[in-house]
Amino acid sequence: MAGPELSGVVVHWHAEEDLAALVEAWPDDPRFELVVVDNGASRPLWLPDRIRLVTPGRNLGFAAGVNRGVEAAAGAALLLLNPDVRPEPGALPALLAGLAAHPEAAGLVPQLTGAGGESQSRWQLRPLPRLRDLLGQAFFLDTPAGPATPPAAGTAIAQPAAAALCLRRTAFAALGGFDERYFPAWFEDVDFARRTAAAGRRFLYWPAARFTHGLGGSLEQLGYGRFLVAYTRNLRRYARRHHGRGGALFVGLTLPVALTARLLALPLRPARRAPSRAAAARGLLAALAANLAPAGGRKERR
Repeated sequence: MAGPELSGVVVHWHAEEDLAALVEAWPDDPRFELVVVDNGASRPLWLPDRIRLVTPGRNLGFAAGVNRGVEAAAGAALLLLNPDVRPEPGALPALLAGLAAHPEAAGLVPQLTGAGGESQSRWQLRPLPRLRDLLGQAFFLDTPAGPATPPAAGTAIAQPAAAALCLRRTAFAALGGFDERYFPAWFEDVDFARRTAAAGRRFLYWPAARFTHGLGGSLEQLGYGRFLVAYTRNLRRYARRHHGRGGALFVGLTLPVALTARLLALPLRPARRAPSRAAAARGLLAALAANLAPAGGRKERR
């Protein structure tokens, strides 16, 4: 009996309800396997036998979790999915058809919509960030944004979101997978997209494959302070790798200013990502301390 043609790879971290809904929506079809990497659960995971479970025993982070899932997967096509994403009927066969029709593509970018059918193209289908965009991201601006309306099928997408991204195994392996130093998450997908472009490969938009995305996240579990420390650390790492020492210097000088401005503005605006202004202040102070520490004193993965 032939093995699966496409392997879904999901990195799970304290998202049991989302994962259960994804497993329920996954078709019971031998062409499509689902691999779940359990980076941490709030309660024991009970999955059907048809789901392949990888249990590292600790939180590897998103990038390393994806890499371990790909190692366990059998398909020549890989579909990276967040736990809060659901395939609509026909989405997986559409991806196989698209890969067959475009052998030149490194992968395909399916269409993501919200629960109400609204497009997520501005968030999902971005261009690669320029240095000025990274400076904007230091101020937590949503830049660069993708198109307001989805493009035509076959349009090249420079920086697709990894919430739902179909890749050829050969293209993934040629780049060595995701860079596991982007721990626990953030910027590993941007880094992979830039390396893909540098290798002369492209991702193509394929709206025939439709997925629903809840825009959930692990921020509540991680905590606002740890999120800020990880986000800013990985922003510096990305700038250093792809914009050189000068770009890294600009970003490194901008981050303390941006964090201070956000801290001073707290009395004037509600805390959106933190549960309270006090929690937001603690998180910003932790991130500010981390970004003001000498480079040799920062605890960064190499």
